[in-house]
Amino acid sequence: MIHTAWLGYNLGDIGTLKAGIVRVPFGPTAYGVSTSWFFDQHFYVGLADDPDLGIRWDGTFDKLMLSAGYYLMSEPQTIGNSLASSRYGYDVVKWEEKADEKGTVEWGAEENGYDEQHQLNLRAIYTLADAADVGVSLQYGLLKATNVGDDDSGNHYAVSAHLKNTVAGFTLYSQFSYYAYNIAEETPWGTGDLIPMGAYDFAWPIASKGMLPALSLRYGGIDTSGISWIDSVTPYVEWSTILKTVEEYNPSTLVTVGASWTILGALYLYSDVALTDGNFFVGNTEDDYNNIITGVNHVGANGNNMWHWRLNFNFGYYF
Repeated sequence: MIHTAWLGYNLGDIGTLKAGIVRVPFGPTAYGVSTSWFFDQHFYVGLADDPDLGIRWDGTFDKLMLSAGYYLMSEPQTIGNSLASSRYGYDVVKWEEKADEKGTVEWGAEENGYDEQHQLNLRAIYTLADAADVGVSLQYGLLKATNVGDDDSGNHYAVSAHLKNTVAGFTLYSQFSYYAYNIAEETPWGTGDLIPMGAYDFAWPIASKGMLPALSLRYGGIDTSGISWIDSVTPYVEWSTILKTVEEYNPSTLVTVGASWTILGALYLYSDVALTDGNFFVGNTEDDYNNIITGVNHVGANGNNMWHWRLNFNFGYYF
């Protein structure tokens, strides 16, 4: 999988340009509100830490930070077993499955679905004071259909308001977003209320429309000077949920408590406990991938509305 591959040019006082596989500017930081290894639920609908193929401009003018991007398409498929989901960031993709109106899956069908095309992004963040940044993010793009009935096109958009507050070592990120993938009502997977989205070599339908509030609180004031091998430790607690526009679909909530550690200058550690009723990275009790509506604990219909937990340790060495 490729996360980032770009060439850049410094434009001096008017900012920088990057062209290639470039992260999409959306949300308060490159990772949305999140500090944790799991991200928040924005990541799983393609609205945080999402690299795509295009060009991006960033500029800072006194207290105002602006970003704009044009993305020809999502990042290319890399080596994997899936049709189009061997990628890092979550994108709308084609897959090789179908489902009837009740959600029953037919595996190994003709390829079908959508591809992202011609996406535009705008983001503005303004520093009100030393302790507050307020921002807005906008996204609009086209969708190209493959084997989806007579309708070969669609579109998608997302709008988001976000805020960063810092006081006494605490940093609170808050974000509220609405997203919509506008597609045909009659689809090979039985409904226009879901759309296949893929990453990590696997595709599964997410809710086509939803509201997404998210909060992340972290503390950066811990003094580790008395412990020679610990450079820093940052505890955090995060909450996010996806509220679907279809009444029958269950919300998908993710709560993460943990800390990030820097050890011996080059070792980076995440230690997290994640609790969720709608994220298939966390638990799979009674998940049934033979039905896209009733079967799986995820950010789609979330028919398996069970709570799961996961203890996670992730080590990274930087050199």
